[in-house]
Amino acid sequence: MRNFELFQDYRFDNFVLNHGLLWQQISDSLLTCAADCVNDRPCISFNFHQGKRQCRAYETLMLTADAGTSKEDWTYFYITRGNCPFPYAYSRTFNYCLGYEGHSDKEDGFSQCQGKGGRFLLIRTAEENRFASLLAYNFNHLSDPISRQMIVQGNFDFVDMTWKDDSGANLTFTQFREGQAIPESESALFIKHTNNPTNFMMTSRKGNKNPSIVVCII
Repeated sequence: MRNFELFQDYRFDNFVLNHGLLWQQISDSLLTCAADCVNDRPCISFNFHQGKRQCRAYETLMLTADAGTSKEDWTYFYITRGNCPFPYAYSRTFNYCLGYEGHSDKEDGFSQCQGKGGRFLLIRTAEENRFASLLAYNFNHLSDPISRQMIVQGNFDFVDMTWKDDSGANLTFTQFREGQAIPESESALFIKHTNNPTNFMMTSRKGNKNPSIVVCII
């Protein structure tokens, strides 16, 4: 399928993803469901029910079982490709592989990403902010607000007084919570949960040992 591969994530058998739905339809086979997802550029994953011939396509990934609703006989697949490390998915919209690496502080999280040749998620546009927000919404169940934050690329330059990405370029998209745009000291950049699952906002806090969501891109 156009050099793309499908991976069935058996951890999420008997679950359907509960956010990020693009469309749902009747499909005569798993192959048809997969082909329709591949033909829809934003689609990165889908659920399929063999008995009911139902297909559900998503613009996001199921990273935790808590992001799914328990329903029998559903299977879950995501799109990947050969140059993505296991178990990373592939986003055609943003042209990178991505995967959840657990919860860590900034230093350890960065090391985990570097170990795979990657880096933290980069948010350059409102569209990418939506994508990152949907990924972070997988962790809406966590009671600790800090643990629901996702680390993203961003270091504050106190000379230029701007946030910059890992390459040193000014971030082209910022949407900060009030009072969070200019940190008091060296800080990490995160996106923080709001009541809108598609529009989390940026926040900064001093690099510390509080674990946060680590999603790497390659």
